[in-house]
Amino acid sequence: MTVRIYLDLDKLHLVARGQRHRARLARVPNPGDQVTMLCGLVEVVEYTTEAEKAVATCWTCDVHYRRGLGFPIPPTHPGFSSGRRTPRKRRYTSES
Repeated sequence: MTVRIYLDLDKLHLVARGQRHRARLARVPNPGDQVTMLCGLVEVVEYTTEAEKAVATCWTCDVHYRRGLGFPIPPTHPGFSSGRRTPRKRRYTSES
């Protein structure tokens, strides 16, 4: 008997350089594939079972994601500040 694991591509959060990013994915990337995040950052995919330490949100990716879905974005959104990292962090666990 086999088990299938379904992954929602919109729910995948990529962590690179201490920030949680978003990307438009057509399929689940293989290890070694390059992925371009919505903010323009390009990284090579690596899978791990280790939970990341606290990571910050890439607000530039967040702005692009919200625009793509037609969500309203307030003018005070942190993504409109150029390259500023946010102190708001979310701890990732193996259950996330």
